[in-house]
Amino acid sequence: LLMALLETAALPGENPAPLIDQARTEVEQIRELIDDVLFLSELETGRAVVALGSTRALPVVERVFAELRETADRAGVTLTVGGESEAELPLRPRMLAVLVENLARNAIRYAGPGSSFTVMLGEGQLQASDNGVGVSDADLPRLFERFYRSDRARGSGGSGLGLAVVKHITAAADGTVEATQTPGHGLTIT
Repeated sequence: LLMALLETAALPGENPAPLIDQARTEVEQIRELIDDVLFLSELETGRAVVALGSTRALPVVERVFAELRETADRAGVTLTVGGESEAELPLRPRMLAVLVENLARNAIRYAGPGSSFTVMLGEGQLQASDNGVGVSDADLPRLFERFYRSDRARGSGGSGLGLAVVKHITAAADGTVEATQTPGHGLTIT
């Protein structure tokens, strides 16, 4: 697809700007996929130390949300954080940031315009929820599988690895991850 876009942009009489923008989007999706695969591989081989001390979660969540604000605004998704402001999680700051970013990007892609995504912090626990369209009962048990994408998600541009990364980070820190939902009212990941 990328080569077709670039070759079409080079044809006489074509307006290359929209084709180049689409090619940029494709390259970004490829980069995201490669980064996710490499990160999962790093987690599995034990080269990444996930749980090394504790991290005060609020500053990390706020930083990730600040970085994603423009993307969330374009998707019509509001990002909020609440709970215990001094809560700590047994993760390195980088691992916590990756976990929060993957959860937030999942909501930005799938919750739908007009929805909100909230991270609630508690001591040793993070709960991420959106009030979007939710997922089907058939999709719920498979959300943390690598490359799994529901029929509705296939056209979204995601890699199908974001929640798998969340699961692996959580497991590497000796934690658990669970997804629950109310049909038509969003998804909660604890």
